[in-house]
Amino acid sequence: MTGEFKRQSRLPAYRINVYAISPRHPLGVKPSGNVLLVTENLEETKKRRAMLLGDFAKFSEELLLEVLTYLNDQDLKNLSHCSRILYAYAYSEDLWRNMYMKEYCRLGKAHSCGEIVPFASQKWRGSWRKSVLGIAHEALPQSNDLIFSDILYRPYQCSKINYRMLFKDIIELEEKSYHCCHSLNKQFGIERFREEDILQEGFKTKYVEKPFILQSATVRDRWPNWDLDHLLKMFPEKCFRQEAVQWKLSKYIDYARNNMDESPLYLFDCNGSPIKQIAEQYVSPSLFKSDFFKLFKKEGIKCRPDHRWLIAGPERSGSTFHKDPNQTSAWNTVLSGMKLWIMLPPEVKPPGVSTDKDEDEVTAPVGISEWILSGFYNDSVQLALQGQCLIGITFPGECIYVPSGWWHSVINLTDTVALTENFVPEPVLGKVLYFLKNKKSQISGFHAKDVVRSVRAFINESRDNVSTDDEDNYIQILQDFLDNSENYELDNEDCGVKSYSELELPIFEFFIELIKKSPHRDALPAALKCLHEMEGRVNNIAKKSAMWQKLKGSDEMTFSFGLSVE
Repeated sequence: MTGEFKRQSRLPAYRINVYAISPRHPLGVKPSGNVLLVTENLEETKKRRAMLLGDFAKFSEELLLEVLTYLNDQDLKNLSHCSRILYAYAYSEDLWRNMYMKEYCRLGKAHSCGEIVPFASQKWRGSWRKSVLGIAHEALPQSNDLIFSDILYRPYQCSKINYRMLFKDIIELEEKSYHCCHSLNKQFGIERFREEDILQEGFKTKYVEKPFILQSATVRDRWPNWDLDHLLKMFPEKCFRQEAVQWKLSKYIDYARNNMDESPLYLFDCNGSPIKQIAEQYVSPSLFKSDFFKLFKKEGIKCRPDHRWLIAGPERSGSTFHKDPNQTSAWNTVLSGMKLWIMLPPEVKPPGVSTDKDEDEVTAPVGISEWILSGFYNDSVQLALQGQCLIGITFPGECIYVPSGWWHSVINLTDTVALTENFVPEPVLGKVLYFLKNKKSQISGFHAKDVVRSVRAFINESRDNVSTDDEDNYIQILQDFLDNSENYELDNEDCGVKSYSELELPIFEFFIELIKKSPHRDALPAALKCLHEMEGRVNNIAKKSAMWQKLKGSDEMTFSFGLSVE
C-alpha cells in the first residue's frame, strides 16, 4: 500500500458531509438557490414581495437588516406585524441578541454593581426575541415561497447542526483511542499518554512543542465529576461571565438548553467568586507545575494575569481559532462531555482565518458552525494529511496540552464542562519574554491597579539590594512607571480591554527583575539568548523587506522583470 493511498484512506473518516444539513426554517424561508424551483411565475412572485415590503422593497437585504438595527424593541415588533416578509426579517435572532447586548452594556455603565436585567427580562424564554419582548408563545406566519434568502436561512441552518451525527465517524475512532490510551490515527491524531508515563525532563525536551492528551490512572481522584446539573446545584444563584454578559447560572443553563443561536454564549469565567472555591477541588497535573508566571503571585506580589478558567457550554458552543494569551502554554481538562480540537502550529494559518502581520487583528467567519458549513473544517483535514494540522477529541477526565503559540479551535460536541489553566514552562520562557517585550499591545490578563501595587512592593523590598553592574537593570524603569501612574485614575480592568494612553505597564521589565530574584534565575541566560535570536530573525526579515521595497521603488511603480506588458 503506497503512502499516498494510506493518506487518502483516512480521509473519509475525518471529512464530513456538510451538504446534508438542510432543516426546515420555522417561517418557511428557503436558501436563495431555491428560487429557481419556484413553480409559479417568477415575476409574479417578485411583485408580491414588493407589495408586502412596501418602500423597503427598494433596499437590498443587507441594507434592510442594517435599518432594522436602529429600531427599538417595540418599533421592531410593530414593523414585523406589517407583513409576513417584514416579520421574517424582524425575526432574525441576531437583531434581538444585538439589541439585548447593547442595552446590557448601556445599563452596565450606569450600574457598577448588582444584576443587570435589560428589558426586565429576568427569565430566558427560548429566544432573544421572546426574552426581550417578554412573550411565551407566538403564531409564526409562513412565507409561502416568497422569501429565498441565504442571509436569513444560513444562521438558522447553523443553529440546527447536530455535531454528534456530523462527526459520528470521528467520535467512534477517537473513542477507541480513548479506551486504549493510544491514538489510532497515526498520521494526524493527538497522541495520548498515561500521566505517570511522562517525566518532567521528557516533557521539557521532547513534548513541550507538541500537543498531547494525558490520562490519569486515578481519574476519579484527579478531577471533579461535574456536569451542568452539578454546577447548577453548587451555584444556582451565583453570577458567571458568559462572553459579553454576566448571568446567574440558573438563567444561563436555561439558555444553554433552549436557544436558537448559531453560536451559543459560552461560559468562560476566571474572576467570579465561585472560582476560588472551584480551585480548591482539584490538583493540576505535576507535569505542568513548573510555571514562571507564579512569580507574579507570591508574598507582596499579587498581579498574576488571569490564568484559571471554568468553561461550560451547550452543544455547538466553543471557541474560534486563537492563540493563548501572552504566548503561554495551557492545559484543558474535560469534566463532562466531548470536545473536538483542531490544532495548527504557530506558522500555519488556519483555513478561513486572516491576520495582519503582527497578528494584532484576527478575523474569521462569524462562528464555528459557519466555519464548518463553509468547508473550512474539511480544508483543515486536507492540511492534516500534509502534516500541518492535528485533530482529536477529549473525553471526561482527559487533559490536553496546548503548546505556546499553537492555533486551536475547540468545538463542544455535547454539553460540556471543563477546567483550563495557562502557564509558562521553562523551555517557553524565551518566547514569552519576546512577546512581552515586542508585542505590548497584545498583552492581556494583567490588571493596572494590581501591577502598580506589586511594583511598589517590589521596589520597596529591592531598594537596597540593586546591583549597579547589572546590564539589564530595569529598576529605574519601574520607578518611572510608579511616578507616572500617579497621574492616572486607575481601575482594575484587564489591560487587554482598557489602556491608559501613555501609561504602559512594564510587564517585561518587571518579569525580568522577578526572575533575577527567584530560585529559577539560572534559566534566564538561555531565555534571553532565545529572545535575542528571535529578535535577530525578525530584524533580518524586516531588512530584506526594506531592501525589496527600495529595489521595487514606490508603491505606484511596477516591477516587470523585463517582460513586456503587451
